[in-house]
Amino acid sequence: MFHIKSLELVHWDYWQRIKNIPLDAKIITIAGQNGSGKTTLLDALRTLFGLDCSMGRTYKHYARHSGQQTAWLRAVVDNKNVGKQLSNRPFRSSGFFSDDEVTLFCQIQKNGGDWKRQYLMRPGNVQIEEVTDANDWLGVENYRKRLANAGLSPAMAKVLALEQGETDKLCEYAPRQLLDLVFQVFGDKEVLDAYDEAKRHQRDTETELKRFETELEASKTNLEGLRLRVANYHQWEDLNKERRNLQEEVAPSLEYHEAREKHAMLSRQLRDARKPLAQADQQLVDKRNAVAAQAKAMTEAQQHETVLEQESTALQSRLNLINGKLKPLDSLLEQKARLQKLAADSGADIAEVAQQLEEKETELTRQRQAREALATRIAGEQATIAALQGKTAMPEPDNVRGMRRALRDANIGHVMLSDIIDVTDARWQGAVEGVLAGFASVVLLDKSGDAPAAYRLAEKERYRHFIVPDLVSAPSSSDDSLLSVVKFSAKVPAWLVEQLQRISRVDSVEQGFKLGNHAEWITPEAYHRERRGGRSLFVEASRYRFGTAGRSQRMDAIMKGLPALEAQEDKLTLTISKLAGEVGALKGRIAGVDAAKELAARQAEFDEAARNAVPLKEERIEVGTRLGELQTLTKNATVARTRTDTVWQNARFALSEAEAGLRLGHKRQLEQRSEHARALLALRRTWRHLPKAWRRPARRTALVREHQNAHQVALRIHSLEASLSRSDWELDATVIDQYERLNEQLHGRQSETEERRYQNNRAIEATGNARGAYIERLRYTVKTYSKNIKELGELAGIEVHADPVRLENDDTQLSQAGLHVRFKFDGKGIIGMNDGEASGGQQVMKSLVLLIGLLKSEDGSGGFVFIDEPFAHLDIRNIQLVGEFLKNTEAQYLMTTPLTHNTDVYDPSELTLITSKKKKDTEWAQPIFVLQRRASDVAKVA
Repeated sequence: MFHIKSLELVHWDYWQRIKNIPLDAKIITIAGQNGSGKTTLLDALRTLFGLDCSMGRTYKHYARHSGQQTAWLRAVVDNKNVGKQLSNRPFRSSGFFSDDEVTLFCQIQKNGGDWKRQYLMRPGNVQIEEVTDANDWLGVENYRKRLANAGLSPAMAKVLALEQGETDKLCEYAPRQLLDLVFQVFGDKEVLDAYDEAKRHQRDTETELKRFETELEASKTNLEGLRLRVANYHQWEDLNKERRNLQEEVAPSLEYHEAREKHAMLSRQLRDARKPLAQADQQLVDKRNAVAAQAKAMTEAQQHETVLEQESTALQSRLNLINGKLKPLDSLLEQKARLQKLAADSGADIAEVAQQLEEKETELTRQRQAREALATRIAGEQATIAALQGKTAMPEPDNVRGMRRALRDANIGHVMLSDIIDVTDARWQGAVEGVLAGFASVVLLDKSGDAPAAYRLAEKERYRHFIVPDLVSAPSSSDDSLLSVVKFSAKVPAWLVEQLQRISRVDSVEQGFKLGNHAEWITPEAYHRERRGGRSLFVEASRYRFGTAGRSQRMDAIMKGLPALEAQEDKLTLTISKLAGEVGALKGRIAGVDAAKELAARQAEFDEAARNAVPLKEERIEVGTRLGELQTLTKNATVARTRTDTVWQNARFALSEAEAGLRLGHKRQLEQRSEHARALLALRRTWRHLPKAWRRPARRTALVREHQNAHQVALRIHSLEASLSRSDWELDATVIDQYERLNEQLHGRQSETEERRYQNNRAIEATGNARGAYIERLRYTVKTYSKNIKELGELAGIEVHADPVRLENDDTQLSQAGLHVRFKFDGKGIIGMNDGEASGGQQVMKSLVLLIGLLKSEDGSGGFVFIDEPFAHLDIRNIQLVGEFLKNTEAQYLMTTPLTHNTDVYDPSELTLITSKKKKDTEWAQPIFVLQRRASDVAKVA
């Protein structure tokens, strides 16, 4: 095996470049502080020789620290002859190198995000710069094989890879492990390969013999199996033929038959469907006559109402004229009465009169304000009546009117929710009004795309009611929900439909509680119960806003309450007139008017006014009486006209629905007849390919008797397909030929099996011969290794005994054989390899003896050894003994030791390498210093 002469590091860990580290010595000690790079230096050598680094590290760990893209390791090793023959050079077989030196290179490069390494061998002492362009780089496995040919076997590589503190591991090996290691190092590889090849061949022939025997038995078994497969194939063929007949002939014929029968039945149904349409035509005539009659009645009611209104207008004009004539006369008479009273009270106290005047003026102001408010209310009610009668537009709140005007100006189509709702049952009008009272001003957009513009307008107008763009068609309902009595003339919000569907109609509160604690209901009196509790939603009839019936009831309520409001206004007018006269009288008294004098002077004027006022008052009473009668008659006429209009509108709606239904019925019948005609044409085209014989009625009748219908045929086909889809059917028609060929092959396999049995017997004989050669080589190897460790023990002052190994010509005994080595220190008792009897120093000595024994060759030369801190557990005496032992052996040692006061650890060293810790403020670590035993100066290696 070769020795190491020098080492060079480039970008390895924190060393930038260290050239020509001398290693051409027998014993080399690497000293330094903990963490200064001693193990890092040994790992560089391990990486250079393709070995694993220690302590779980890898070459990538060291290459990454430098921060560079490439790292280099270079070593010069000797290639001198071992013996007298030229072929004994270590690297002669690796690369045909005949030089005395060989240079080994390891290049580590960053490839993408990972690190890769490659190796190179060159004869002589070659520098790194000379191989940068080389193209014959080796991979790790090929490189290891070349080093193995040079003496660095995998077994030696395993020894060199021992980590720090594990130099005593060899003495912990089991006897079998130690024997395997020794034979791998010393054994003849050709002998071992020949034995392995003989065993492999014998196993292969035995396996092949068993396979042939198994195949022979399987062929006999398969012969019967093939017969069953043939029967299975015939059964599958029959089922497949039946399925094909049903699919290709029976099913089309029955489908054609059923299609003809279906279309014949459809023709009869279309003929029968004409009768209801004829009856609907007659009903439509009756509905048109009813609409005409209701229209005539509505016209007569409108004319009667108009006549009454015209008479009322004329009488009102006459009353205004009479009041105009009576007004100055009444004023004179009031002045006469006032003067008479002033004349009578002229002697009253002025202070008392002033106090009365203040009280009367205050009361006059209050009564006038009340009359103005009442007049405004009456005007609003009259405007509402006019709107309900269709004469003017319905009055709306200011915010609603402003929002609708803004929407119209922006050309956004819309309707109010109150415009599209009608209540079909007058009994539930109040309940619907109560539930929907807060939604009357909800705006429904015609187009959902107008929502952004409408929302911006609502934001500007601060409109507090909902604007709904997404609408749905309300479903018809006939249950007990509130929705069943509400009719919509346009699309509505979905949430409104859900709310009305959720509310149940009950006749009383008691009936509502019978529905359960979680039900939502409402009574005809608008008492509503929901999840939050119950409350009254009662709305006065004069405030109804939904539907024709609601508007009619609202107008009735307003007209019923209007006379009371007018009477209250008249009462307030009389009270105000009285108070005004009293105020005037009091003011006259205070002003000091001579009432008596004025009364005498104007007596003739006052008498004339009294005479003229009598006929006018009688006429006013007559006209007022007639106006009161006309008011009642007009009210009744308006109610009659409204009811007639409602009946007419309902009749029109019923007529419209009937006409639409009839048109839809005619359209549907035409579509069905057209579709039926197309279906008949398609039937003829679809089944044109069917043979005429299959379409004959007799054959179709026979198929119906046999198979009933196409559905039963489909079921049978499905059953057949399910059976045919099983995986146990034989589908290969060649199984019969296979059966015949297998019978012929069976005889040939019997003769071939006999031939294989003969070859197996020959292989067993060859294995026995190879095992004998293997045992002889193993005995020689054990003898050589026992001699080596015994001689090394003598150099160290240790008695070493290797027990004879029992080697028999049997694979079982060979697999159990082991090498038992015992040691005797200082004349004491014999101890084993790892029996716990040895001290720490003795463990080191035992491992070194076993280790160096592996390195010692027949000619006395040895390889190199990495020993990490071998003196860690030794006292001064044992350190000296180990040092002497190392000096007397032929191997090259690279040892590490921490800086210690015990200088005996440096005694055996011919060369000492000193490492230093990297300083914090420097990018690269300190160089490695070299101490030569023959010189006193310390040389610094750059």
